[in-house]
Amino acid sequence: MSFSARTPRSPALLGFTAAAALLSLALSGCMPKASAAGQPSTSADGSPSASASASASSPGAHIVAASPQSPLKPLSFSVSGGTMTSVVVTSSAGGQPMPGKVATSGTSWGSDDLAYPGATYGVSALVTDAQGMVQTVSASVRVTRLSNTSTVGYNVTPSGDWTVGVNAPIVIRFYKPIHDKAAVERALTVYSSTPIVGAWHWIGSQELHFRPQTAWVPHSRVRLVAALDGVRAGPTLFGQNSTTLNFSVGDAHVTKVDGKTHMLTVYVAGRKYGSWPTSLGRPQFATRSGNYIVLLKEPTRRMTSCSASITCDPKNPNYYDLVVNWDARLTWSGTFIHSAPWSVAHQGVSNVSHGCINLSPAHAIDFYHLAQYGDLVTVTNTIRNASDLVASGDPGMSDWNGTWTAWVAGSALHQAITTSPLSAG
Repeated sequence: MSFSARTPRSPALLGFTAAAALLSLALSGCMPKASAAGQPSTSADGSPSASASASASSPGAHIVAASPQSPLKPLSFSVSGGTMTSVVVTSSAGGQPMPGKVATSGTSWGSDDLAYPGATYGVSALVTDAQGMVQTVSASVRVTRLSNTSTVGYNVTPSGDWTVGVNAPIVIRFYKPIHDKAAVERALTVYSSTPIVGAWHWIGSQELHFRPQTAWVPHSRVRLVAALDGVRAGPTLFGQNSTTLNFSVGDAHVTKVDGKTHMLTVYVAGRKYGSWPTSLGRPQFATRSGNYIVLLKEPTRRMTSCSASITCDPKNPNYYDLVVNWDARLTWSGTFIHSAPWSVAHQGVSNVSHGCINLSPAHAIDFYHLAQYGDLVTVTNTIRNASDLVASGDPGMSDWNGTWTAWVAGSALHQAITTSPLSAG
């Protein structure tokens, strides 16, 4: 019997009370009165054995099923004392009946999908016994919960209740590699108060981004529903929990940095907010031209040439070890817009930094307080492009460098989506 590798279905329409671990079957009233069905057999330690059937004194047909069963295999059971003509398998938690097939022999049934971890399923089967009598037989089967080794957790950016920039991506970072990326994407729904076109895009096997084709609508609201609990993300890997995340979109902030004129200009809602002198990376550490986003902010950060992989030798002229104020991170590889009182004389004149974008303390604090996660920062007219950081999957460079076609191609489903409407409530 073959089965699909689809997500385990959420449990089904009719509720059934879980009986003991290994089951016998209660016969319908159309049968002659019989003695009680046999109890589940047990192993030496008192736990249920792999299967059970009715005792020899119990007439009629009975379900034979292991309980509990593994969520890593299709649900299955057989019938003793007859053949099945139809079967309905439902779960105590509600939902649609589990799809499956009766074998040609009529003596066994197997599910098309994997069972939901931790669920209890009820079985109702029409069975023709050896005397030709048709009866309804019932049973319940429990499915074990998953171990930590079979589940994958994740975190989501932005966090709940953030106000973000119009170019903010939704980022899901999984703690283990994902093999069935399409199943994961199918479990994700993005809502927005003003629907937009967007798409998911995988960066490696553990990071998934969603961004709009152009931008979020300013002052709109967005919700992510990640129904990942129980989703089969690999041959033996399942989502650990489900998450609903709400955030708001703020004003449109766009910052343009020109490496030739050495000026940084900020626009808010399409209007110029400020234009300030800046200094970018010197030639051997040139700031990359390209589209960045603000990833996070820190009022104070220690920066060293050693952590930036420049040099750890204090005697090297490129060595530095500084406490830097008003830091807006643009890449995880170490590009920031920050206060640089030591380079004020060069700001607006020449590029002297080790790759960061320098501002005077007054302008840096202004930018810091204005900036929000997902604000777009575009750098032009430098001697270095962003291709290396895009190729390495640096989060600050991954979202807005490249074509929309290439972005959609990075989805496991290879399709753009329109966000679902988000009601005022």
